[in-house]
Amino acid sequence: MAIDTGAVDRALGAIGTTFRLTRLYPPSHPAVLEAMRQITAGLPALAALGTVEWKIGATGLLWHGQHLLPRNTQVAELAGLLFARGVRAIQVNPGVTPEHWLGLFGVAVGNVSPDDAVLGRITVMLGRRASQRLSASRALGEVAPPQPVTPPQAAAPSSPAPIPESPAPSFRLEALPADLEARRAVVALQAASAADEQRATIEHLRRLTPALVALRDIGAIAEVVAGLDRSLGKIQDPEIQEAIGEVAGTLADEAIVERMVTRLGEARVPPAERAHLVHAVGALGAVSAGLVVDAYLQAAPELREAYRAAMRAAGERAVEVLQSQVGSKVPEVVAAAAEFLGLSGSPQVAPLLIDLTRHGDERVREAALLGLAELGGREISRPAMPALKDESVLVRTAAARAIAAAGEVGATTVLVRRLEQEKDEGVLAALLKAIGQLGAAEALEVLARHAEPGGRPRRTPFVRAAAIEGLARLDRVEAKALLELYSRDKEPTVKRAAEASLR
Repeated sequence: MAIDTGAVDRALGAIGTTFRLTRLYPPSHPAVLEAMRQITAGLPALAALGTVEWKIGATGLLWHGQHLLPRNTQVAELAGLLFARGVRAIQVNPGVTPEHWLGLFGVAVGNVSPDDAVLGRITVMLGRRASQRLSASRALGEVAPPQPVTPPQAAAPSSPAPIPESPAPSFRLEALPADLEARRAVVALQAASAADEQRATIEHLRRLTPALVALRDIGAIAEVVAGLDRSLGKIQDPEIQEAIGEVAGTLADEAIVERMVTRLGEARVPPAERAHLVHAVGALGAVSAGLVVDAYLQAAPELREAYRAAMRAAGERAVEVLQSQVGSKVPEVVAAAAEFLGLSGSPQVAPLLIDLTRHGDERVREAALLGLAELGGREISRPAMPALKDESVLVRTAAARAIAAAGEVGATTVLVRRLEQEKDEGVLAALLKAIGQLGAAEALEVLARHAEPGGRPRRTPFVRAAAIEGLARLDRVEAKALLELYSRDKEPTVKRAAEASLR
């Protein structure tokens, strides 16, 4: 009976397209990058099938006797090249990445050895002759120098010398892939309580490091680095902590850290892998912060949150690098560094951010105020107040958020006064939400007035909805009664805001 090959066909279609593009364009070309993303999208369905083994024929791939994508010329070309190289089957294991498929492409065109570690979770099975050639090349290591030729008449008759047999490759059934063994070692390290057991586990991880790096599986490396960082919080011995840092440092050379940061901003990354990347990039904040700033500026707005999360995880480890970035002459770099300094949560950066609220570029002023809002603390309330009169709408909005985060109830008077002078609806909404968050005695009256319909000038549904959100932050019976009232309002925007606040 024929089996369903839909998931395999979709993955192979993306793989065939990528193979063709890699022969036409460099790896950094947008078309190749998009094709790689298509492979990433198809891999989860392929992984759900478990380990699969495909036979390689001269005209294509076979699985359980069925010809996979028989009309796809790109897959047929890849299979034909592999067949010509002596490859008769490939085994694809769960956890395979697009980089592993690039390694297989290298085998097809002769640039990569069939036993190269770059293949990762793909195992290449050769025919008998190809296996003998590969074994011979391993044993010899280099071509033997040419020997002098004996003239035929002087040659003594002799029986042909026996050809030495290549030793059969040895393997252990109990051996695990390096990434899986490293994951287990990290779990064991976190569970270990005795110092001797911790040292033995770290030494085991140290031996696994070269094989793990050779896999080029960024997700697996990030998971191990994140696990090592979590272990530091549970281990008090300074020597063991230093040993953990050395192992993590070996896994985090410049190329790997750069790949982690790039991967963090890619669109199609599984949630579990993204979480490991966030923690790992944060753990390496002392070396990754500068790369994160550059990648953050290049990333699409909807993909930037992962970089913010990484800088939150980095904490004070990234402060020194970010402070050096503040001295840049490029306003965008200074703005990103200022925002990340706030995300670090270090109170020592507050004076620097306060100075940046007077920067000549509005993007830097806004980012500095947003950074202060992340820090919080009553001491930031008064320095943020002058920004309520800034010429930039974005800066005034960020100032309202910073004052709200400071939690200084006395600042409500200043915010109410600005309500009477502010013309922009976005800033008005931020001011109303800030008043509700501070929760002063006069907040209920001010917010109730702005939630009412009408007024001069007439209050828009957007401003009324913001006032309702401010009321939702007041822990008072009267505020809840008003929310109940406006949940039946005729204006849809106001009604939805009230209903959401009551949930």
